[in-house]
Amino acid sequence: MARRDPMKLRTTNIPLELYDFSRKWLTLLSLAIMVVLFLINAPFGRFAGTNHRQGRHPVGFFNSSLFIVDGLRSWIVMEMVSPLTFIYALFKSPLSFYKVPLPEAFSPQGVLVILFLIHYTNRALINPLRTPSRSTSHVIVPIAGIIFNLAIGYMMGSYSKFAIRKDLFGWAMGIRADQLPSRCVVLRKRAAERKARDEKEAEDDDKKGKEKEGTEKKKPAAGEYYGIPSGLLYEFISYPNYFCEWVEWTGFALAAAPFPIPVDTSSVATLQSSILSALRSIISPWAWKDAIVFPAYAFAPTLSPPWVFVLAEIAVMLPRAYKGHLWYKERFGAAYPKGRKAVIPFVF
Repeated sequence: MARRDPMKLRTTNIPLELYDFSRKWLTLLSLAIMVVLFLINAPFGRFAGTNHRQGRHPVGFFNSSLFIVDGLRSWIVMEMVSPLTFIYALFKSPLSFYKVPLPEAFSPQGVLVILFLIHYTNRALINPLRTPSRSTSHVIVPIAGIIFNLAIGYMMGSYSKFAIRKDLFGWAMGIRADQLPSRCVVLRKRAAERKARDEKEAEDDDKKGKEKEGTEKKKPAAGEYYGIPSGLLYEFISYPNYFCEWVEWTGFALAAAPFPIPVDTSSVATLQSSILSALRSIISPWAWKDAIVFPAYAFAPTLSPPWVFVLAEIAVMLPRAYKGHLWYKERFGAAYPKGRKAVIPFVF
């Protein structure tokens, strides 16, 4: 890809600088937010209030009903930002000074573009419109989501014209991994939701029957109903939707770009050494100091947008899954499966 035009050395390429800025700061901020979310709960769903009640968040600002927004509408607005920005960047070609033609539909790049847009069409429109309701959230959540999706859409759209692994096997493996997980979890989630509704209806019917027999019962509180889902990945983890999304985007990244760190798979010890070295660089304060000070174009040059996306998703969703898992265990006590992990089967 042509990052600089030798005939225009004094020309500033603002779209390219925005691409480098987004790639650097989305990575760093996502890692910083991960630490924050391990300390406080993200203010949406069970931790957000509604227009009629105060929330259960330990930070008072997040409990005010004045800042609570409709979950369904805010979701559609913030998720539509990503595909729209993606399309803009795809036509803009920020990584080149020259006009780059759009990829052909059945070229490797074209397939990745289509998969990205199909995913977000379903995520931003089809699935929400088929959902009868969605939990409310604090206004800061859609605002943060819009910023996140602006960066992701711009980076992925910029990169997609040039994205492709050189080896066909890696590309095919990534495409296959990209397609497998989400359908499974969607079906399982709907089954769990049906089961929860059936349990609530059965409980309500039982209470109504007892009331008719003259037994006084307290009327059940209105609001969301939470049950214990079961089956498939729910037997192993509390948040299979998060785990499957990570697998999906890891597959996309495998198809679109080389792995960001050199990995020698000749031995287990060498592989472990490569992974530990990468982790040390993430948590090292000196590495963070250098990353903040260095110009954006010099930041982690092998970390391409698909892998930034994977890293950012894991960083933001991992603490939410952990906190939600603790909440389920506290709510259901001994009834909650003891061997069930939070988000990674058998591990975490």
